[in-house]
Amino acid sequence: MVASVGADLASVTSTKKTLGDHLVSAATGRDCSSVSFSETGHYCPEKVYVDRSRLYCYKTLADVDCHHIPDPHRNGHTALASPPPDIRPEPRQPGWIERMMTAAEQ
Repeated sequence: MVASVGADLASVTSTKKTLGDHLVSAATGRDCSSVSFSETGHYCPEKVYVDRSRLYCYKTLADVDCHHIPDPHRNGHTALASPPPDIRPEPRQPGWIERMMTAAEQ
């Protein structure tokens, strides 16, 4: 029992997942975490892809500074006609349970 709690504690501190979370993640093919659940309310949130190739440019005293994130200095400046980042869900990989089910159907 003590070893199990120690292993869970080591796992949570290094990966932000308990051993059970790792099993559920492997079974479902999703990124499941108790820590994520306590922070966001979602146990297995959808992964999203954020395209940060777009630049956010700001006028400075002598030049224009460009960054990959909006308002990096958090001073409330408005970007010079920079588009928002493209955020879309990543395709989910099937977990081992789903792979076994499709293999059994064939």
